[in-house]
Amino acid sequence: MKLRHLITSGMATAVLLFFSGCANHLEDITKEIPENMREVVERQYILTPEEDTPKSSTFKVTLEQVENIRVTTYQVRKVSAVYTPYEGWRESYEFLAGLGLFPVAVFSNVFSVFTFGIFPFSWSNELTKYAFDGMNPFMNFETHSRTQEIPLNVERTQIDSYTESKRTPLKDEMLVIRAGDDVWRVKTNQRGEANIVLLSADPENAQRIDSRYLDIYLERDNQKYKTIPISRRFLSRLTQANETILRYRAAPNAGGLAECVKKLESLSFEDIALQLEERELKAHPDFRREFEQAFE
Repeated sequence: MKLRHLITSGMATAVLLFFSGCANHLEDITKEIPENMREVVERQYILTPEEDTPKSSTFKVTLEQVENIRVTTYQVRKVSAVYTPYEGWRESYEFLAGLGLFPVAVFSNVFSVFTFGIFPFSWSNELTKYAFDGMNPFMNFETHSRTQEIPLNVERTQIDSYTESKRTPLKDEMLVIRAGDDVWRVKTNQRGEANIVLLSADPENAQRIDSRYLDIYLERDNQKYKTIPISRRFLSRLTQANETILRYRAAPNAGGLAECVKKLESLSFEDIALQLEERELKAHPDFRREFEQAFE
C-alpha cells in the first residue's frame, strides 16, 4: 500500500510540475509604430458616359463604385513584457543540467574572486542563475529562441485624419436602358464598361429610338443613375437610318442594298453602312455585281 501510495504521489507530483511553473521574465520592451484606421463613410455608384450627348451609333458608359474613406493615423506606443514560457516537460533534462552546472557555478565564483575579476563576475552570476533555474522544477532556462510577449500598456495618439476616394470598376453588372417605351439590357465588362447600341445592321441588336432621353438604371437596385439627352438632329438621323434599314429588310435586293448603304453614308453612319454591306453580300453573293454597278 505504501509503495502504491508513493507511486501515486510521484505521478501526481510529476503532473503538477508539468502543468505548473513560472515564466522567466527577460525584459520589458517598448515599440512605437504608426497605425492607420480606415472607415468607409460613403459609398455610391457613378455612371460616366463617354460623351455628354451621343453622336454615333454606339457610345460607351463606365460604371464605378466610389467610396469615400476616412483615414485616421495614430502613433501607437506598446509596452510589452518578454518572457520565456514555462514548459514542464523540459525539466526532464534541465533539472539534470542544473545539477551539473551547480558545481561549475560555485567554482566559477571562487575563481572570479581569486583572479580579482579577471574571470568576470558577470559570467559567474550567469552560470549560477542557469544552475538554480535548472534545479528549480518550477522554472525553465531563460532563452531568447522561444519567447512570448505579454502586452502591459497600449497608448494611441492621433496624429492625422483625412478623407480619400477609391474608385472601383463594377464588372458583370446589368444595366437597363429605357428610351421611352423601349427597354433593353447591356452588361459591363471587366473594366466596368458597357457599349450602348443605338443603331445596328444586325436586326437582333437594332433599337428603335424615338425618345429624346436615355434613362440608365442599375438592375441590381432598379435605381436610375444617369439620364443622357439626345439632340433632335441626331434623333432624326437615327430615325431615318432605322427606317432605311427596315425598308431594305422588308424586301432584300441588290438595288435596295445599294440605296440603303448610300443613305446610311449620307447620314454619317459609315460604320453601319459597311457592316450591312459586308453582311448582305456574304449572305447574297448574287447581289454583288448589280450592287457594285450602282456605285460606278
